[in-house]
Order: sequence, then C-alpha cells, then structure tokens
Amino acid sequence: MLRLFPANRSGAWLHGVSVKRVNSLSRHGATLQVHIQLRLCKQLLRHFLSVLITTFTLSTPDTNVLAQSMPSDTPLKEIEIAAGAFNRGAPMPTWADLLPLQPVSPMAAGKPVVIRLNDTHLLVGLPHTTLINFAVQINDTSALSAIGQVVIPFNPQFQRMQLHKYLIVRNGQIIDHTLTAQVRFLQREGQLETGAYTGIITAAIVLPDVRVGDTLHAVISVEGSNPVFGTRFSWSADWEDNSPVVVRRVTLMTPKNRPINWRWIGGSIGPRPQPTESVRDGYRLLRFDGRDLAGVDIEPYVPANIQPLQSLQFAEYTNWNDVARWALSIFPTDAQLPEEMSPVMARLRAITDPDEKVSQALQWVQSEIRNWSIALGENSHRPQPPAEVLKRRFGDCKDKSLLLTRMLTELGIDARPAMASMSTRNGPAQMPPTHQAFDHVIVQVRLAGREFYLDPTREKQTGLLTRMGQALEGATVLPVATDTRELVTVRSPNREEIFNVDLSERFSLASFDAEGELESERQYTGIAAEELRVILSQLDTEQLKKFALGGYELDYPGIRLVGNPQISDDRRLNQLTLKSRFSVPKLAHKIGGNWFVRFFPAIQPGSFALPGQLTRRFPVEVPAYPLKKSYKVEMVWPKSVAAIHDPSSQKLETPHFRLQTTRSFRGNVERRTVVFEPLVAEVPAKELPRLLEDINKLQQQIGGVLAAEKGEITDAEASGGARNTALDALKKSMQAQIEQVNRSIADGKLTGDDLAMALCLRAVALSSLGRPTEGLNDAQQAVKQAAQSGHSWSCLGYVQYRLGEFAKAEAAFSRALPLVDEPAEIYSGRGMANFYAGRLEKAADDFAKSVAANPDEASRLYAQLWQALTLLRLGKPLPADLAATAALEPRGAWPRPALAMLAGLLSVDDVLLELQRKQGDERELDLAEGWFYIGQHHLAKGRRDKAREAFEKVLEKDVTMYNEHTAAGFELRLLDGTL
Repeated sequence: MLRLFPANRSGAWLHGVSVKRVNSLSRHGATLQVHIQLRLCKQLLRHFLSVLITTFTLSTPDTNVLAQSMPSDTPLKEIEIAAGAFNRGAPMPTWADLLPLQPVSPMAAGKPVVIRLNDTHLLVGLPHTTLINFAVQINDTSALSAIGQVVIPFNPQFQRMQLHKYLIVRNGQIIDHTLTAQVRFLQREGQLETGAYTGIITAAIVLPDVRVGDTLHAVISVEGSNPVFGTRFSWSADWEDNSPVVVRRVTLMTPKNRPINWRWIGGSIGPRPQPTESVRDGYRLLRFDGRDLAGVDIEPYVPANIQPLQSLQFAEYTNWNDVARWALSIFPTDAQLPEEMSPVMARLRAITDPDEKVSQALQWVQSEIRNWSIALGENSHRPQPPAEVLKRRFGDCKDKSLLLTRMLTELGIDARPAMASMSTRNGPAQMPPTHQAFDHVIVQVRLAGREFYLDPTREKQTGLLTRMGQALEGATVLPVATDTRELVTVRSPNREEIFNVDLSERFSLASFDAEGELESERQYTGIAAEELRVILSQLDTEQLKKFALGGYELDYPGIRLVGNPQISDDRRLNQLTLKSRFSVPKLAHKIGGNWFVRFFPAIQPGSFALPGQLTRRFPVEVPAYPLKKSYKVEMVWPKSVAAIHDPSSQKLETPHFRLQTTRSFRGNVERRTVVFEPLVAEVPAKELPRLLEDINKLQQQIGGVLAAEKGEITDAEASGGARNTALDALKKSMQAQIEQVNRSIADGKLTGDDLAMALCLRAVALSSLGRPTEGLNDAQQAVKQAAQSGHSWSCLGYVQYRLGEFAKAEAAFSRALPLVDEPAEIYSGRGMANFYAGRLEKAADDFAKSVAANPDEASRLYAQLWQALTLLRLGKPLPADLAATAALEPRGAWPRPALAMLAGLLSVDDVLLELQRKQGDERELDLAEGWFYIGQHHLAKGRRDKAREAFEKVLEKDVTMYNEHTAAGFELRLLDGTL
C-alpha cells in the first residue's frame, strides 16, 4: 500500500491530545524510561516513498493538517465529500513540464521496489499547487500491496485533489485506470477515540490485478492551503528514499517578486545538486535534478533531530522574527478571560509567592481543562479563545497554552506562548525559518531572572517550578513575541536535581544458608516522578505489588514481596519514593569457601541504544540523557564475617559518559555505590566502537558481585564460640604478613628493589600494629637498598611520623614526592608531619595539594578532613570548594558527617547519632575515627576537657593502624604539654 500526500510536515498543533504512555522499566524499576507516543500533531511521515513501511508522500504546500498513520486495526468509516473536492481525469496542468517515464537503471536491478520517476512540481500562487508525477515498479510479490492500494490523506475543507493519470505499465502495454479505479473516502474513527478530530479523510485507490513487474505511473495534484498561513509558502520534499530512485526532480515556480528561501536538510552522503534557474511567463523557476539515487537504509536509534533522508526545505519567511510575528497574529495577546474565571483568578491573586502563583495556575489548566481537540480548518494552528475553551472544558496544546498565557499575564507574570517540536526536539535549529519546524505549543515564563518552559498538556505537575519535570530539555523553541530574534534552547539550570533516579538496596543474611532480606528504595524526581505518579494512580493494590516486584523475579528466583509497598510523595519537591521489602531464598552462593551475592545496579540497560551493527551512517541516540542514575547497595553479612577494607573509589571518564564507583567493607557490612551520568545526547557513528569498549569497562568496574572471602569468615558461627572482631582479623592478617616477609628475607634471595619492598611491607605492618620502633630499621634499610624509590622514602616518612619524629618525616616525604607518579598520599603524610611540627600553614597547603592530586573520592575525603581541621586550628574559613563538599551530603556515607561537623553543618550529637545507627564492627571502627574528629571540633570551640575525653576514646578502641589513633596520641601529648 502506498500512502500519498501526508500533510507536508505542517501538522496541526495538537500535542498533548491523547497521549499514550509506554512505560519501560529497567531492571528493578530503577530507571523509569517514559516513552511518550504522541499520536497526533507529529511530523510522522518523513519519507517520500518507503514501500516497506507503506508511505508515499505527495503534499500540497502548507497543508496544515496531520497525515495520521493510524494503526491498521483502527475502524474506518466511509463518508461522502463535497463535490469538486476530488476530480479524476482532469487535464494535465499546462504550467508543469512533466518528465516521461524513465527506463530502469542497472543500479536498481534486482531491487524489490524501484522508483523509476519522482518528478515534483511546486507552484507558488493563489492557490498554491503541488503536482507529483511518479512511477513505481514492483519486482517482488511481497511488495505488490504497495501499488495495489494507494491511500491519500487530505483535507477537503481547503484542498482539492485531482487525479490526472493513473496507469499500470505492463510489458510495454499501458492499462489506464484513471477513470475506472475504485476510490473510497474513509475517515478513521480512531481520531475521536484518541482525543481529536482534524477533518482529515483518506482517499483509498484500489487496483485489481497487479503483478510482479508492473509499474504504477500516476500524476496527481493538490490545490489549496490552510488559510491560517495566509499567502505564506512553506514546503519540504524528500530527495532520497529507502528504495532506489532512477530520476528525481523538484521544480519550484514562484512569481519573480516572491523570493523563496531553500535549504538542504538531513541525509549524510548523497550529493546535493545546485539548482538551475530560469524565468518563464513572469515566474522564476528553480530546478533540482538527480539520477540514480541509491536506496537509503533507515537505521535504528537515529536521534529525533536527525532526518535520515536528504530533503529540500522551501520557505518564504525571512527570519525567525518573521515566523514569530506570524504566530503572534494567531495568538491574540488581548484575548479576554471569561467572567466565570473570576473566582479562580481571585484565588491566584491572593497567593503572594510568584513561583507558587504560576505553579497553581499551571496545575489548574492541567487538571481542569482536559486534553481533547476539534482542530478544523484554521484551528489546526489558531487556538480557540479562552472563553470557548472554558465553556467546552477541553483543549489541545495551543488552546491550553493561550489560556495559561492570558491567566499569567493578568496576574502580572511575564509569559508568552512558545512553539516547539516534540517530534524533532532541536530539529528546528537545522531548518530555515518556517512554521513547519514546529508541532507543539508551550508557555515561556520569565520569573526572578530565569526562564521556565511550562507544558499545560502534561499531568500531575506540582510544587516548585524549579522542580517540575521538563520533557523538552535540550529542545529549541521559538517564543511568540515581537522581540524574538532567534530560537532559544530549553536548558534547566538545576538539571541534576530534576533528572535523576536513585535506587538503594539493603541485603541482609542472618546466616549463610538462611533466606535473605532485601529492602529496596527507589526515588524519582522531575519528569520520572510525574510519569510514575500518573501510573501509580491507576494501579490497585495487587497491580502495585506486581509493579514493585519489577525485574527482581528474573534476578532472584523465588523472591517474595513482604507486606505492601510504601509510597511517599513530596509534591513540593516533585520527588516520589517507593519502598518495598522482599524475602530472597538462596541469596548467597558458596564457591571454594567464599560466599557471593549478585547485585544488579541497572545502570547500562536503557542508557544506550546499541545497534546490532556498529558500521553505520548516522549517530545513535542516548535515551538516558540527561538522566543521572545512582545506585547504592549495602550487604549485611552474617556476624561471623569480619573484614576491613577502607573506602575506595574509581572513576571512568569517557567522551560519552561518566562513571564513579565506591566500595568499602567494615566488619560484616559491605557497601558499593554506582553513579552514572551520560554526557551527550547522541554518539557519532565513528565513535561507536569506542563506546562499546567503554561500556565493557563500565561493566567490569561495576562488577556485580559482593563477596565474603574465606579468610574473613570465622568459625564462631559453627562452634558457638566467641566471635572474632574485624580488628582481630586485621591484626592477625598483619602479623601473618610480617611472618611471611620474615621467611622471604631469611631465604636470602631478595635483593635491590624487591628487598626494599619487602622491608617496607614489614616496617609498615609493624608500625600499624603499634610497634614503629621495630619498623624503623627496616625502613632505613629499604632506603639504602633503593634510594631512588619514592616508595622507600614514603615508607621511612610513615614510620618516622609514627615515632613523632616530625622534621625527619617531613624530609623523607619531601624526598619521595619527585619520585612518584601519584603523590596524593605522600602530600597527606607530609601534611600530618607539618601539622604536629607546628607548621600549620605548610600543613594546610599540603592537604590542599593532596585533595587536588587524589583521584579517589573516598581517600580524598580524608585529606579534606585534615585540610578542614588544619584551617580551623589556624582560625581560617573553609574555601568555597571545601565548604561545598561538606554541604553536599552532610549525613551521607562516613566520613561525610565528620566533614559536615567541622564545617559547622552538624553538631557532635548529630555525628554520634549517625555513628550509633551503624552496627557491630562497622560502628566500632567508624567510632575510632569519629571520636578523633569530634575531639578536633571540641578543640576548635575551646572545650579542651571534652577534646581530651574524645581523644582518649580513640585510644581505647585500639585501632592502631588508623592515622586517627596515632594522631589522638599526639593530641593528648599536646594537651599535656609533652609534645
């Protein structure tokens, strides 16, 4: 089936009418990808001829109604049209010099469909007229329906269609169906079901007896254009097709005094011929000629703003201000609000906060005026007056936008309509100035020095304007105002706040063979919260349970929901949270004495649209952009697990995305975090191999497995004996390391750098166990063995610092710095030595350098803690970047609460409360650090006695390998005056 004359990409502005949401939840529902299928008011049919997807386009200039591609099962109703709206057998127009049927080129041999001729003629005048002289040959039975039935959407309200010639050419014989072909006029009743009526009907031309090898040769013209555009001319013609084209020609005829701008749009590799120009009978003719155009593969996942097929765009507008002034003529700024709205306006005027006033006005239009439209004639683009919209209580995007604009203007708010493209987003930036660039209308509001873009056709938007979802993020729009000069880009300054989805999971096991527990918390903001709010409002209790289970059933077979999911909805901040609890059988799996639990952060699925083939012409869209995804998982292992792995982080920076992961394991609690942020909206074709390589790196960095290793599991659970602590396990491990080094050195086989490394390992282990005197000789011998090793010098500095020999430690760290590639830890070590040597300014500088050089966020936080306490000791304020870090997550993962306390954001009691929430080994180990920073806080406040108590508590924990333990001893000596 061929489809002719789809409305020339100037569809009625009906967006928001009958929106169908197709919600694809990635694993666990962690990311809500909302794909909105807008059935109306879209530029649906881009291609001139694409037999396999049944489109063949011919368009009257400035046809302003939607060429709607309805589902095949949408009911059809046969109707009658006015006399003269459709004529068959009309004489050939004398103004168009038509090309004859062309022979098939060798380049098209063997193709199922060949376009032998595509000859388009455009006449600018009264009326504007489009004529298409086309011929399509079918070479395969699978494509016969393309010519067996041809459908022609058009609007008889202002268009007249003429069938000049309709032939089948078979083996050199011509079969003329011009006067005999069956023509039925159909109306898709689905238009009413989907919430709009546009007046478009479909002329269906059915041919009997079509065969392989037949060529359909037709000449059809359409006269007339929507009066809403006046005499303005704007038209687009696809140059390429996904079937080969033997001859392609486009001819524009315009009066000499009417200059028409033109521009090539889309495509990637085909030639772009320059036109020949001539003058005939007072008309200027521009003619574009092409031959043997290869068929273009329509690749998947092409960004919406990219047009795969090369096309020509014609427009009579001079610039974007010209387009804006035309739009202003149909959006009357003086449209009166009806008297019935007085109570609503009075309530809104009583609101003193302008932000809240705008928000309430938007909510009123969204909730009180339903999305529905009757868009006949000029009302395809001209909005209904506010009084009519209120009377009907329904409207489409343009109707509701005008109503909201007038309400806000009456309230003293600077507001105006803005034209947008939901189908191509920033596609208008690639086009010449034309009304055809747009298919949607929203409202631009200027408030407190910022621009907001509000869509009154959306649903359930509430709260602060700054927290509302933005479906047009990154799109280019045209404000309807006299001072508009250019397109503007929708860009939310607080993008990170409104484009993020967070998933937190907490697993726990009482014993390895017991059922596990899972607590899940999914948090949505912005547009994700709004779409989910709509979905959840339509679910009953059982459906909500199924929704909460999401993809968990695939990841954890046998998982069961415990109780009902809990929903909390902060409408002011537009933040929706869904909490669920589950029971998970066989959560942990044992392999070789180690226990493992899988986790699924749902970061990559849905983030990138990876095609099956990386070799292609066009970029690939990034569906997740600009959505930031965060994932946190906590695993509480059985109490028999005792481990210490200090927090560490890892970054992956690529041209297309940013990934940061952290991990820590203290006692029986293991934690991971994953933060993923796409950086681009599309990936160029040539960069796809790099993207795939980086995605593999992403998957490797995330891992997906939590592990309790055999050496971290005591046998107390099986024997019923006392449980060893993580500290016991760590000390035991260090002692075993010392004994291993003793044996290696005793063998006498180690020399040079290898011997130096072994000596350093033993020196650090001895010092960490509180025996730095024993380790000093090893460190000194390491320097003798490898004097050019930064590791040897930093080892010596570490031991000397532990012994309180600060000047020597500072010198050793200084020797190490030029010998290493990663100096962050050495700067921190030298900073501590300078701190207790009383050289606070130098210490502060060292910590700042450590912060700048440290790529690991977790260890960088400790350098920032020391930087903060040093500045407090100096009586200086924290620099802006350090203060910002402290304020980022004051109650986040440890040690963020300690940094927030030093910055004055939390109290000592707040920090202790955060620490007491922890359990077992993790709490004891974090308290060993926490009491040290609490002591520093007390010192800064002049509370020396409380500081002493805090430092003594650090020593009581006996975590000798922690820097805080050593430093607490120095602080007590300073308080006693013995240091």
